[in-house]
Amino acid sequence: MTKKIGINGIDLRKCKLTVAALICIFALISVSAAVCEKGLWIASIEKNGDSVIFADHDDSQYNGGWIQLTGGKEIQLPQPLSFTYSGTNCVEKEGIVFKINKDKDEELKYTYPYSTHPFYTEKQTVKMDYNGPVAFKKQAVNIYLVKGLDVSSMEKALVDAKCKSLNEILKGVDYTKTCATLDKCGDLSKPLTFKSLEPGSYGIVITLAGDKDEKVTKVLSATCFEVVDYELKTTAANNIKEGDNLDVQMSLKNAPAGEFTYGALLINEEAYKAEIKVDSNGTIDGTNVSVNDVDLRTLGISSVNKSELANGFQTLIGEGNGTISIGEKNQNTLSLTAFDLTPGNYLLFTGAYEPGKGLVGIDQQKLKISADGTSPI
Repeated sequence: MTKKIGINGIDLRKCKLTVAALICIFALISVSAAVCEKGLWIASIEKNGDSVIFADHDDSQYNGGWIQLTGGKEIQLPQPLSFTYSGTNCVEKEGIVFKINKDKDEELKYTYPYSTHPFYTEKQTVKMDYNGPVAFKKQAVNIYLVKGLDVSSMEKALVDAKCKSLNEILKGVDYTKTCATLDKCGDLSKPLTFKSLEPGSYGIVITLAGDKDEKVTKVLSATCFEVVDYELKTTAANNIKEGDNLDVQMSLKNAPAGEFTYGALLINEEAYKAEIKVDSNGTIDGTNVSVNDVDLRTLGISSVNKSELANGFQTLIGEGNGTISIGEKNQNTLSLTAFDLTPGNYLLFTGAYEPGKGLVGIDQQKLKISADGTSPI
């Protein structure tokens, strides 16, 4: 039986609904993982004697080198969320040399240690902590909170920076800088807080302080997060019987009248994983990226065709493991076609999009699909 997935007309080049939000989450917390190494430093970008080098991470919550964010709406991440890289350890282009500290035939694999990632609204306080290796104990660090820094712009900054100093890169950028000293374990002595941030994308970058004239920028860790405009409230049953559809109602708290597009997706918890694999020989044509062994080039996620988006989502999670629906303008009640979903525990993601702003609200809740004829409890 062919699955029917409710998708109505929107411009996917501009729309960042729940599917895009989830993909963004995978990338946000993978920024640092993509430059991991064996040893203290994993990778470097070099040009004309200047360089940016990146610290290693491991799978530990306590000394793995990760930035942990709390204080907002916690969104469940895929389990596992892992990153594997194999391929070349050196690429040179236009005088820029990118090196990874690994043997040429070695495979690098890292699993993100935290199970959730927060989204924030304007009134919520962003709390960040850093748990680094003891090798960085008592080191002075600079912590940059950069407005407008998301995954794509962070990548662009690293690629286009031409190994300029961080101060040069940040010229004309809205950011705040906090100085701190790591404790005897290589951690921040207490969480750092940011209050009343305006809606938008933000990045956090931690570097060793170093000398002003030093030609090496040492990045310990980096991550990104979103402050959305409104709190999204979702009303849906927490139990449905096998074969039933799921009715979902959404509302944006304190949102003025406007044009909003609402979306919802339902994913079986057992299928909710993201095993990201990258293999590269250093060229675009020779680089393959897959999620859960599905080549991303076959998904059509960037297409403006809604059916291709739905089919790509279905391919990614597997037939019978989830469903997605996107409404017409201001249609905030949706019915998810769940008649062929198997019994089990599910995650319901909901999101709201506003033209010119992007994702303005996100929510998540759990529900159960019970086998027909059994108690939903």
